[in-house]
Amino acid sequence: MVAVVWLVVRGRPRRTEPLAASVQSLLDAARRRAVIAVVFSGAVIVALFLAGSFLQSLAGLPIALAPALGGAAGLLLYSATPPRAVVLASGAAREASLTPRTPLSFVPPLGAGLLAAAVILQVAFLIFTGVTSSPDGSGRYRTIAFQAADSASASSPYPGWFYGVPLLVATVVLVAATFLALWRVSSTPALPQRERADVDAGWRRATNRIILAVGGAMLLLQFGGTALQSGSAMRNTYFEGVPPIWDVLGQTLAGAGLVLMIGSIVVLTLATLWAFTLPDAALAAGAPAGPRNAETAPAGLPR
Repeated sequence: MVAVVWLVVRGRPRRTEPLAASVQSLLDAARRRAVIAVVFSGAVIVALFLAGSFLQSLAGLPIALAPALGGAAGLLLYSATPPRAVVLASGAAREASLTPRTPLSFVPPLGAGLLAAAVILQVAFLIFTGVTSSPDGSGRYRTIAFQAADSASASSPYPGWFYGVPLLVATVVLVAATFLALWRVSSTPALPQRERADVDAGWRRATNRIILAVGGAMLLLQFGGTALQSGSAMRNTYFEGVPPIWDVLGQTLAGAGLVLMIGSIVVLTLATLWAFTLPDAALAAGAPAGPRNAETAPAGLPR
């Protein structure tokens, strides 16, 4: 992870000349908003992990839901923050772009595609664990059981319906929060000066990248945790006489789950880095610096 962060920091674009004070202050404010959203997501995750550790009667449910609910909380906090009004000097003309914007207008296609694939695969996997689960002594479907000849074995916790249904709901909440944050970015009024259209578009692209990274990191963490737990339960339950495919599947899921969890940490680290470097990223995502970019700075910048 340290190597990834070092490479990104080393390769990220840097300004060769200072910005106007008004533009710099507003980009810095946009950075603070993004950083607060990422940090708040992490704080909610930690709080839910602690709650799950102390409330044993919930059978670890808060821990399972922590990634999706934490990510949703941070994105909802960002969405709930109203944009700053763009102020123009007295008598200045206001120019507005007539190009319609949607929540997907400034979304990286690759990031959106990967996020959609992660959601689909995770939903399918949770349904699979529900179908293959068995009730425990309390009637909760959080166990996987095998039976062959005169032998039987069971292991828990296993996602099943007990964890799967809440996780499906939490996934829907996270997806909705991600879309709402994208809508928040697209619905923010554009800069009232057409010569600053590149800066406006760059800010939206840079912010949407952070939003997708937060949502994707939480999905990977949730998916990785459920896959790792499922694989471990399958391997613990397996015995001679059970079809070998279950042992192979258990080992595969355990390994894949570990990889996904590591990947989630990397993506979340990148999201944090992008949030801290949002001003540079916003300018890099717009047009290259040129004579037009040296004109009078806008009086306000939405974020």
